[in-house]
Amino acid sequence: MTKRRPARVQVLFGLWVLGFWIAWLPGSGSGQNLTYTPTPSNPVGRAPQAITAGDFNGDGLRDIATVNGTSDDVSILLGNGNGTFRSAVSFGVGKIPLALEAEDMDRDGVLDLVLALSGSDQVVVLKGDGTGLFQKLAGQSAGKGTTFLAVRDVNGDGWSDVVAVNSGRFGYYPPFNLAILLNDGKGGLLAPVTYENEDRDGMFPTGVLVEDMTGDEKPDLAVTWSQPSWRSPNGLVSILKNNGDGTFVFEKVLKPGFTLSAIQGADLNHDGFVDLAVTSLFTDTIRILLQRAGGIFSELEPIKVGFAPVGAVFQDFDGDKELDLVVVNRDSNSLSVFVGDGKGLFASAGHFGVGATPSAVVVEDFDQDQFPDLATASTNSDGVSVLLSGGGAIPLPSVSTDALVFESDAGQDGLSPKVAPKMVRLSNIGLGVLKIVNVGISGNGADAFSVADNTCEGVSLRTGDSCTLQVGFAPPDQGSHHATLNIQDNASGSPRRVALKGLQKS
Repeated sequence: MTKRRPARVQVLFGLWVLGFWIAWLPGSGSGQNLTYTPTPSNPVGRAPQAITAGDFNGDGLRDIATVNGTSDDVSILLGNGNGTFRSAVSFGVGKIPLALEAEDMDRDGVLDLVLALSGSDQVVVLKGDGTGLFQKLAGQSAGKGTTFLAVRDVNGDGWSDVVAVNSGRFGYYPPFNLAILLNDGKGGLLAPVTYENEDRDGMFPTGVLVEDMTGDEKPDLAVTWSQPSWRSPNGLVSILKNNGDGTFVFEKVLKPGFTLSAIQGADLNHDGFVDLAVTSLFTDTIRILLQRAGGIFSELEPIKVGFAPVGAVFQDFDGDKELDLVVVNRDSNSLSVFVGDGKGLFASAGHFGVGATPSAVVVEDFDQDQFPDLATASTNSDGVSVLLSGGGAIPLPSVSTDALVFESDAGQDGLSPKVAPKMVRLSNIGLGVLKIVNVGISGNGADAFSVADNTCEGVSLRTGDSCTLQVGFAPPDQGSHHATLNIQDNASGSPRRVALKGLQKS
């Protein structure tokens, strides 16, 4: 069944003020507008640079991971299955992580994480334990300032390998090259073999696609190259043919030009050949190169997108069995979505605001409605922006207070007089059903507090509904007591936390 596509974007009554734009840029025709519903921003570490998704804790729901270039950590957002996520869990990984991929590197059936530490010139594998937590499995030097990664079995042994793009942190840290790091058969990585570090006239690689470009069923490499200046047509794509054993030889070069920032590929016109799409950073366009027999590429007219496109993904967004396209635009804080016609042409389907300075986009069905949703890593807002396909119904909790303070004087017998309990009210001001999973108290002073008259735990709140609970204070001894009331639910940022502070005077 094809999903109905209304002509305007629906906004969830001011969850975000996002500045949605509809078809204001010229394209190759006029497409129906897709509908997306924004959810509240999901905070992660500082300056997220890359994003990936997968089921990290084995519950069948899509989760998100980001690498954060300023706080030097990875953030894990476990999904609730309705397009919202629990509060991020972050852990340090090393200096300046810039790239991230999710893959089962050791073939134990659990997703691992592969990331590039640009500050220490390393590729690191983090082993997943199936609960959403990760531990370092292996690390390997890769090259100067690794900025991008691709993970794929390039030598046909059944183990996932890594292609590292060493761009010196975007052109400032030469030499520039590619590195192939083969899997050691245990989930770790062998020493790198490098390619293309000469005859590029100051260019640096900005992205890599690992696909069978030559029709021999072996994954080849298509690499974008650019220079910092945009004043001349200085971008090119080099194609390296796979020998079958994970080594590569130069095949050809394409010159679509003008500061290429990312590359993506798929068979867009059903002719059996992988076609290419490259984003042009300073012309604010994406360029489609259709491949024909003999490895000949025909460049179509550039498609205008938002400002400074830095990434693209092909996916069927509207359910018509044809590949569509989403482009992430760094300087206009937006995503541009285009519907494909199955012949390599694309029509604008809308332009959608996201968080500040998006660096990457991932496409997954986060709310289990069988239609792909969009999530971006927003570098300057330290968060993940999620757009749900269709008029999604998102729960939104509202807690009556963020802190409760109690105070009592000890009685003549040294015992605490009875202190009146205080109420906490939880309301659902969103459109989706809010499910309360658990209510509890944690912290060193938890034994001084109690929960009574709890009408929240295990209930489901529809729009406008609320529940209450009473928190009591009965300290076992004098002095200050601190704890936290935790309310776990199925909305973004769970659990809700209410600080508890009690003072028992002498």
